[in-house]
Amino acid sequence: MSAGSILRNMLKSEQLIFTAGVYSPVQARLAEMAGLKCIYLSGYSASIGYLLKPDIGFLNLTDMVFFAGLVARAVKSPVISDADDAYGNAVTATRTVEEFSRAGVAAIHIEDQRFPKRCGHLAGKLVLPFDEALLKLKSIIRARDEVAKDMLIIARTDVLGSGGGTLEEAVRRGVAFADAGADVVWAEFRSPDDSAADIFADEVLKKNPDVPLLFNYSSSFKWSKSSRRLRFRELSAKGYRIVLVSMGALQAELLSVWKYLKSLACEEEEAQWRLEAELEATPFENLHEFVGLSRYAELERLYLPGGELKERYG
Repeated sequence: MSAGSILRNMLKSEQLIFTAGVYSPVQARLAEMAGLKCIYLSGYSASIGYLLKPDIGFLNLTDMVFFAGLVARAVKSPVISDADDAYGNAVTATRTVEEFSRAGVAAIHIEDQRFPKRCGHLAGKLVLPFDEALLKLKSIIRARDEVAKDMLIIARTDVLGSGGGTLEEAVRRGVAFADAGADVVWAEFRSPDDSAADIFADEVLKKNPDVPLLFNYSSSFKWSKSSRRLRFRELSAKGYRIVLVSMGALQAELLSVWKYLKSLACEEEEAQWRLEAELEATPFENLHEFVGLSRYAELERLYLPGGELKERYG
């Protein structure tokens, strides 16, 4: 069964799918081992993790397809990948669909921003005019139907965070994207207290009751300090069937690695001893086994000449 089919079946059978954004095969494997049912390749996490640059258009199609392929091959779970603004107009964006389908992802999300795009929660966004955005999405969906019918297209509007953007326009685009055949619809909101999320869901689902909505539990916000303190299950009840903590894994990685390296700088070997104790009984206490060295040792035993095995191992 294709990755897209697996994700489609999940959306039919599960009321809520949630996960954290990752940027590397290691993070993806950890997410899968932890029990998260799908993997999200976050563009901002990749921009920070590989380039140490903000998400303002530095990553290109080749970069993201390469990262998506690495992540998809590291896990059995379906992968949703950030595909930014699809790296072109209605015609050239068709290649984006072709390349991501070859990478083996289950879904890609594409926003209605003008090039160069930027993170949905950074100031300075510009969006395409309504008609151009809709035609571009229709072209992308047609390309998907031709090359990878099972892959999901997640259509995102960033109009609320753009200059002069209104909730009415976000709803208009959400409804139009669903009507055009988007498999999932996503709107970026302005803060963790933004009641627009409730209205957007109500209005889009009034016209398209079966379309799953996606909610970005954005790592740019401090949800614990929000007056609403939205919970995943509340979002699910409103129609948001997929919830992404967009840079959660990167934030956790930065914090954990920072703590270790600071303690190493201050405490020397004591820090390493403490880390070794904390690693005991975890799935990665033995890094050789974490990456399956014993499997490759068995392949060597079966298929390398006896003389070479003796030379290597004595």
